[in-house]
Amino acid sequence: YYLAKARWMRRQRKALQASSGPPIIGYQMGKVGSSTIHASLHALDLGSPIYHVHFLNPQRVHKIENQRRRYFRTERYAYLKRPWLYEFLYEQIQKKDRQWKLITLVRDPIARNISTFFENLEVGQKANTAAYIVRSDYYAFDIEVDLDHVEPLIELFFDRLVQERPLRYFDDEIRSVFGIDVFAGVFPTNKGYELYRDDHADLLLIRLEDLNRCAEAAFKEFFGIEGFTLINTNVASEKIYAPLYKEFKNRIRLPEDYFNRMYRSRYARHFYTDEEIRGFCHKWGSPEHTVKAMKK
Repeated sequence: YYLAKARWMRRQRKALQASSGPPIIGYQMGKVGSSTIHASLHALDLGSPIYHVHFLNPQRVHKIENQRRRYFRTERYAYLKRPWLYEFLYEQIQKKDRQWKLITLVRDPIARNISTFFENLEVGQKANTAAYIVRSDYYAFDIEVDLDHVEPLIELFFDRLVQERPLRYFDDEIRSVFGIDVFAGVFPTNKGYELYRDDHADLLLIRLEDLNRCAEAAFKEFFGIEGFTLINTNVASEKIYAPLYKEFKNRIRLPEDYFNRMYRSRYARHFYTDEEIRGFCHKWGSPEHTVKAMKK
């Protein structure tokens, strides 16, 4: 195991050293459009190594590696190489001998949580029925779900998903690893994106809700390139679980305290206006008194 890991790390170091441009990291929490950004960057042929990561915090990387060691020399070997990549990048970043280009995104935290929950499921349709077999190593369950009875899956969403993760992401990851505090200034909600400069990293932060509108301007300002085009990938509506995903969103009822935790958070208040937050509340069926309370 350790020999295979050392050889893999050596190949990564050689590839990084051989590159001409500054390394680029798509550094985002899951289900905020990271796959689309990654595919779009590769299409540009910038001459820089491009990495796609969800976390680099060494404590979490170590935990994930320990969980995935059982994948060594199995058909899931690629899943193990993800924490290896995270460890490699963290070690390179700590050297502080090069400038990194970082791209991250934010999203309505409730939409992100539901999308993330489904991303970590393996869904298949039961033969000759309308039922789905839903399993997840990540959340440790294996159940059968019918479109007319998705309540067991909704219960697992509340029970197994770490709901506050997007609210802590920029402190646990970006600030912890690179020292960049995205909450230090006012986010320009009308523009939809912001640039942050540091001695060892430049960060582009975009709201997913504004991505189609502002991507060309944001990437021109960040990379100095013209005509940036998005290549949409990993879209939930195109996946096998799309009918189940749609029914889940139609039937889920979020408690008032859940709205409060998500939308009164520093994260939501920093990146979204009161009007936008009220729109999110209406979208997810918040009681009217909760929506009104969001004005306070």
